[in-house]
Amino acid sequence: MRLSLTVLAMMISMVSALPGDEPTTEIQFDIPEGWKSERIELPPSFAPDMELQGTEDVRFAPGMFQAKSDSFFSYIFVFQLQAKPKLTLEVLDRELLVYYRGLAKAVSKRRNPKLDTEQFSLQLKEAQKTVAKARDARGLKRYAGDLKWVEPFVTQKAQTLYLEVDTWANSKTGENYLFVCVSPQDKKAEIWKTMLELREKFLKTNLPKIPSLN
Repeated sequence: MRLSLTVLAMMISMVSALPGDEPTTEIQFDIPEGWKSERIELPPSFAPDMELQGTEDVRFAPGMFQAKSDSFFSYIFVFQLQAKPKLTLEVLDRELLVYYRGLAKAVSKRRNPKLDTEQFSLQLKEAQKTVAKARDARGLKRYAGDLKWVEPFVTQKAQTLYLEVDTWANSKTGENYLFVCVSPQDKKAEIWKTMLELREKFLKTNLPKIPSLN
């Protein structure tokens, strides 16, 4: 089943334009041709219980809503957040799970109103591969894990999403940053190569703009 970008519009229409301070650091987020971009306010209306406040910039792979695509439900996003709460592992687990539960429940409201999002689970842990020393000095932390949920937009079937998460903070403003790569594809798949290259480019471009924690 192939969905048009009206599905994406539906997702964005669920997000209320909440008042709040704009991020003080202008980030640069370049993407390959064919990818789509959106910006929304946090917390979104579909997940009002989130404690994180700020903005989310999303970049969707070309096959995001095409179940047979090798980039199905593959995307990257960055949160620019207020100083509190701090992005501990516990906070990341909780907030991302609230986000995905709310998203699935809102999208499935008509097609699958009995969807039990409480069965969703997220497990993150510190990534085994160390971050480069220059980035460690900036307080950047890296996590990896998987989300077990029901994909609500296209298949309405159980799905495991693999996540790679980077976090860091601005020592002057206290703002927190969260960069995430997401895909159900195997980590050896080409889409992961693309997303990780985009992550490296993003960090190389934007980290120097943000004062180090040290």
